[in-house]
Amino acid sequence: MVKPDPDARPKAPAPVRQRRWHSRVFTGCVNCRRRHVKCDEGTPSCSNCTRLNLTCNFDRKFVFKAVKPTGTPDSTSNKGDKTSPTSSEPRASSRSGSASSGEDGTDELNAKASFADLVVVRGSRSPSGVKSSPPGISFISEDFPFSHKSHILPSKGHHGTPLVYKYKATGMPQQIDSNDTLYLHHFLETVSSYLIIYDTPSNSNPYRQLPGLMSNSGLLRDTMKALGAMHIAGLPETRNRQVHHSAAMKAYGNVVTQLRDTVTFNHGQPTLELLATTLLLCMFEKMSANDASWKIHLVGAAQIFQSLYSPRVGHPSTPTGSNSNMELSGVAHTLPLRRFLVSLMAYLDVAASLATGQGPLIQGDYWETFGGGWEYNMGVPSFAQARSPADRTMAQIRQSWSRIMSIQTDISKFVKIEREGLAQHQRDMYYNDLSYRLRNWQASAPDIYLRLEGLESMPVGASAEEFETLTAASCIQVYALSCSVYLDRVNTRKIGNAANSPVISAAVSRILTLIFNFQSGINQLAVLWPLLTAGIATVDPEQQNNIRQRLASMRSFGFKVGDIQLPTSS
Repeated sequence: MVKPDPDARPKAPAPVRQRRWHSRVFTGCVNCRRRHVKCDEGTPSCSNCTRLNLTCNFDRKFVFKAVKPTGTPDSTSNKGDKTSPTSSEPRASSRSGSASSGEDGTDELNAKASFADLVVVRGSRSPSGVKSSPPGISFISEDFPFSHKSHILPSKGHHGTPLVYKYKATGMPQQIDSNDTLYLHHFLETVSSYLIIYDTPSNSNPYRQLPGLMSNSGLLRDTMKALGAMHIAGLPETRNRQVHHSAAMKAYGNVVTQLRDTVTFNHGQPTLELLATTLLLCMFEKMSANDASWKIHLVGAAQIFQSLYSPRVGHPSTPTGSNSNMELSGVAHTLPLRRFLVSLMAYLDVAASLATGQGPLIQGDYWETFGGGWEYNMGVPSFAQARSPADRTMAQIRQSWSRIMSIQTDISKFVKIEREGLAQHQRDMYYNDLSYRLRNWQASAPDIYLRLEGLESMPVGASAEEFETLTAASCIQVYALSCSVYLDRVNTRKIGNAANSPVISAAVSRILTLIFNFQSGINQLAVLWPLLTAGIATVDPEQQNNIRQRLASMRSFGFKVGDIQLPTSS
């Protein structure tokens, strides 16, 4: 028998396998959730199930933790005071990682603890617990003031004017919880202004007309609730933010579940409500998540959009039938909202194509073909209540923006085919054609852009009309300049080109001048892509620092606006 060597060193134990960190998954298929891996939620089979040759099944069960039922106002108020120090701290997490983030007990908070002093509701449960059910709902504005330098952002409607939104609760429960009313009200008055950005007396806000598309399904209502709750949770001074975050994720889970049921079992036909719901889900993901998951909803929106405009299969109703008359009446009633949703779809589609370099989901200038022109912001003529002296100039600005959108779409196509492989002469051909289109746009731009060329800041004593038109024109101008900077980066495959190209350096300087001196308050949210494009191109430390400061100041709006890694000069 061999004796053990007393001088031999003991073998080192095998290192403990460390499981790689990943976000918790709550919305994938059954197999991916059981294996705790991320699911791309592809249909009819996700990529993981396809690779493993498994049957992909969505059981439509979600595990989002909900807030407990509310109690009496007195007891909840005391309970909220005791627990608010624990729950008032924000927890940075993505959508999937924080969906059931109530494991630490913060979800045990009562949702009404912080609502009584925020909203006054007519036609629903009051803070004292008295219920009433008149046919309509009136939302009274709460106060979420923001300030940026010398600019005070209006928190009560247009330019600080108190607004009361009234609409009939068609297709809605007769008794609506005050929590839901708060979130709906916050979406209609506050979030809608941030999404449309240019919310001025002469610029209508179609987001506030979306309740007209609500049906008994509750899809659109829950989506607006989720957006309102998530935005409240993201505001810097919000107390009990985990309560609002949990309410947002609960509403989001309900919407995704219903959407999946509708798509899986083919319930109903594509409607404007479905299109509006999926587009708002894109906005929700952009507001709450750190990844690009919003593009998944955009793909679904594109499918609904194409179904809406595809020829119908089946026997068409007779022209004299009652169904046809009802259908024509519905089309006429929703025509302005349809134009708005087409432009919103294009707005997100072009943004995604530039971010991914994969080209648009829907080909062509469909916001012109199907929407009759740009109707997302900068006037929205279909919803205009009265004529304004700036209408003609704003129409010219919208048309110039439509041309820039078309150029952006073709730039994203150039990025896609360039990745697939192009000869040098082909790359030069695409680059020269796109550069010529940008120069031609500048040469044929409306006169308001000539007025802008001689300005370094907003004129002192500018009239309301001049302020509105110069603000809108400066926004479009920075996008045109950013297209040139972005196109140069694609062609040269380099960052920091302002150090080597005087043309790019001048374009970056002009972009930052127009942004810093013409865009203030909520309008800053309209120029994020040009700001990031200029930040990637510049190597000037002072310009980089100014860009970081501007991005940091935007966090007060309640959206996820993070720092960017800017190239540094050697």
